[in-house]
Amino acid sequence: MSREMNADSNAGQATPAYACDGAEILDAASLAIRALPAGASVTRVFVAGVTESTQDLARAQAQGSPGLVVMAEHQTKGRGRLGRQWADISMKSLPATFVVGPGRSAAHLSLAAGLAACRTIESVLHGLTPVGIRWPNDVVERDGAGPHASGRKLSGVLIEAADGVHLVGIGINVAHTDADWPEPLRATACSLRQLGVQVSRAQVAAQLIAELDRCLASSPDDLASQWRERNVLLGRVCGFVHDGRTHTGIVRDIDPANAIVIEDTGGETIRLPALTTSLLK
Repeated sequence: MSREMNADSNAGQATPAYACDGAEILDAASLAIRALPAGASVTRVFVAGVTESTQDLARAQAQGSPGLVVMAEHQTKGRGRLGRQWADISMKSLPATFVVGPGRSAAHLSLAAGLAACRTIESVLHGLTPVGIRWPNDVVERDGAGPHASGRKLSGVLIEAADGVHLVGIGINVAHTDADWPEPLRATACSLRQLGVQVSRAQVAAQLIAELDRCLASSPDDLASQWRERNVLLGRVCGFVHDGRTHTGIVRDIDPANAIVIEDTGGETIRLPALTTSLLK
């Protein structure tokens, strides 16, 4: 197993993780990898100090070889789905990118990543605050505030393909306080600390590695079943966009591998293909 601390000279976008916290993340992640069963999906870890994006750094470091996970103290140009910016405050978040080999579809990886993030957060929270998954793979608090409400976001996922491998990006908000968030995000984002748990990013990193390995080893049907148990949109009024059209209604079911089922205001049932439908936020 490689215990890498310095960015390859060809990567060009990272500085070494000399800070104590970065070393703790590296050690915890390395121990977690050692504890994985033979044939595990993660075999080596790299922790950067500052990088523009763990996705880009992982692509440069892996060079088409799976098994690497790249984490960072701070990323300056993190991104999410649909080109959205991921707000990352130094030493507060855990940005990670896992390099996964071929053989799994993007839909399978999306399910596995979202579920792994949710299970990691559930493990850390110990039931203190209920959380779930908002389509397709955002981990949010379950606020219980009615059919139109949506809980604040704790984690997001980005799946990209490059050089014959998949880059599975997962970001988890760990140590932010209310004052850390820019004003537009205070109502929509939160951290583990804000939910009452003070935990090291190293502990979160180790748990995430273990959970993602378990999820990647699970069948798509098993992942879909676990995902549906955590679906926070069931019974809520939501808007979805498919093929340029917006459909609004009560969510009656989401089968993440097949269809989103909503009931519109006229009582008509509408089925939208899951893989090509996005949630209107």
